[in-house]
Amino acid sequence: MNRSRIDWCDFSWNPVTGCRHGCPYCYAAKQTKRFSGDIRLNKASRQLQKDKNGLYVLDNPFRNQSGKVIPDPVGFEPMMHYYRLEMPAQKKKPANIFVCSMADLFGAWVPDGWIEGVFRACDAAPWHTYLFLTKNPRRYMELAEKGIIRTGDNFWYGSTATTPESEFFWHDHLNTFVSIEPIKAPFPDVNKAENGMQKARWIIIGAETGNQKGKTVPERSWIESIAKACKKAGIPLFMKDNLAGAWGKELIRKYPANMSHEEDKPIPHCLECEHHEETERHYNERHGKTIMNHFCAGRRRVIPGRYVRTSPLWCPFRGKEI
Repeated sequence: MNRSRIDWCDFSWNPVTGCRHGCPYCYAAKQTKRFSGDIRLNKASRQLQKDKNGLYVLDNPFRNQSGKVIPDPVGFEPMMHYYRLEMPAQKKKPANIFVCSMADLFGAWVPDGWIEGVFRACDAAPWHTYLFLTKNPRRYMELAEKGIIRTGDNFWYGSTATTPESEFFWHDHLNTFVSIEPIKAPFPDVNKAENGMQKARWIIIGAETGNQKGKTVPERSWIESIAKACKKAGIPLFMKDNLAGAWGKELIRKYPANMSHEEDKPIPHCLECEHHEETERHYNERHGKTIMNHFCAGRRRVIPGRYVRTSPLWCPFRGKEI
């Protein structure tokens, strides 16, 4: 569970991996191929088990014959990684966590027990904000009817949409959002009252990535219609980096109020250190905001931010009290 490259979250956490939707533009399926190793050989290992549903489960990280950890030993087939469930509780600073960026946790093939296990892990670290995303939003309602879904203010339930015909999930008592990525057609009727998207509490827009044949390139007018609808309805809008070509560099990046966390700060004792320098501010194009950097004098190295608990290796006071 590392810092995420996804624009709108701090971390991505994958207790469940794999998907059966078969989307041709899926970045996760392509990325999995890089970290699977020899899948046929992996499946012959006793480390892999199957549950009563015939799905793969792992109690510990999978290691190949040389002892190297293989993150996706069965490729993009659905798998529960039980050893990853404790990871959110190990992060003590509040963060926005995208749950299962390498899977669809609410796919029809995922057992309720897996989802309940993920929810319990979230309950164990309530200081984080958890963002879920699915192409099967009806599963949210099924889980709500069963009393499984969580209703806390730090749980956000998202629907993936690519065209206006996509299904959206909204609920009067739950935080819901829509991720229009990749946007593959104009959304002309966003302002219609009966449209579930108009009732969402946050909207994300992104373009199709990759070099696949026939990739959809969004038009500025598509984005403008959504931006105007969001402004009219008072819905925060977040544009991903990959829209810069169609929209321009001044991307709109707004978050719901309860996703805002404290500004990035250096390790507390660094502020009292004799080597600490004045901070510098610079505009980070990727995140669309001004970032503060804190430096160590003489080295001109950035002091780590709020997610770091110990001094960096080059610090002259590492391991000592200041």
